[in-house]
Amino acid sequence: MVFDVEKWATTDAVGTAYSFVHHGKFHGVLETKVGAYRGNHVHPVDQYTLLLKGKAKNILHVDGERREVELEFGKVAVVEAGVPHILVPEEDIFTFEWWDGDFVAEECEGLFDDLTRDRVGPLD
Repeated sequence: MVFDVEKWATTDAVGTAYSFVHHGKFHGVLETKVGAYRGNHVHPVDQYTLLLKGKAKNILHVDGERREVELEFGKVAVVEAGVPHILVPEEDIFTFEWWDGDFVAEECEGLFDDLTRDRVGPLD
């Protein structure tokens, strides 16, 4: 099995991340620091997140309302295709994530402004 691991979505303030594609699916291994966020976007395919260290939650925008989902150590959290979301760490975290296809993300304007206002994200 051969795949290329590349640095991806990395900033000093947010944390280090690496990615690779395997069997047509995009995968990421991400460090996210407290005071940062990841996401604030929506994907055309399902996203899976496995929390390996720390404490964090996904905030989803479903049917016009917010829903908070605490990530649990060792349990895969699923964000369904088309659901706007943001990941907010409550302490430094380490995650393994993958998507049902390539990584394609459309930014969410205005849905999570209160959560991004005092944090730094991968596009900052």
